[in-house]
Amino acid sequence: MTAALIFDLDGVLVDSELLIGREVCAALAVHGYLLDPTDYHAKFHYVRLERMAETVTQESEVFLPDDFVIQLRARLDVVYATDLSAVAGVEDMLRDLGLPVAVASGSVPEGIDFKLKRTGLYDFFAPHVYSVSAVANRKPAPDVFLLAAERLGVAPENCVVIEDAAPGVVAGVAAGMRVLGFTGGGHDYPALADKLRDAGADIVFDDMRQLTALL
Repeated sequence: MTAALIFDLDGVLVDSELLIGREVCAALAVHGYLLDPTDYHAKFHYVRLERMAETVTQESEVFLPDDFVIQLRARLDVVYATDLSAVAGVEDMLRDLGLPVAVASGSVPEGIDFKLKRTGLYDFFAPHVYSVSAVANRKPAPDVFLLAAERLGVAPENCVVIEDAAPGVVAGVAAGMRVLGFTGGGHDYPALADKLRDAGADIVFDDMRQLTALL
């Protein structure tokens, strides 16, 4: 029985991954590293920016300045403040859902709160907004999902996780929860659905307006 839903944030509730791909590719192009946003997501989805920059440097002759990631994060903060939007259909879905919900994200708490407030989604979830900063281990460990379930007062087996990245799917499965993979964000790429299924997603869907029918 589904008693609660736990959502990842980036690429599931807010279309931040779309903006990340756009801005990272533009920043890399300045330094001579050309990458299409679709290819960027296929290669670096759910990879931290620091690790992405290391990989680019190691695999190419491109030199990235020491403050590349710092400057990139500053640019993303500006873009989030002006261009960030909720994923299509999320607000209508949340209004109609009729179940307790939580956010369990790999972002830092300040970033989570900002993105939810910027897109008008915060009040749907507060106070059940959780960051990996509050637990010992990041996804693919199940810690943040188990924390969310505990705070919701719902047994893990009665929770459904909505995730757009394979490590998050693995984390949800490890928590003993049913996991649905979501590919409706602007960062979708051809192999994403298969990656989510291979990681253990029970169903993969691409429209938030379909969610209630899948529970």
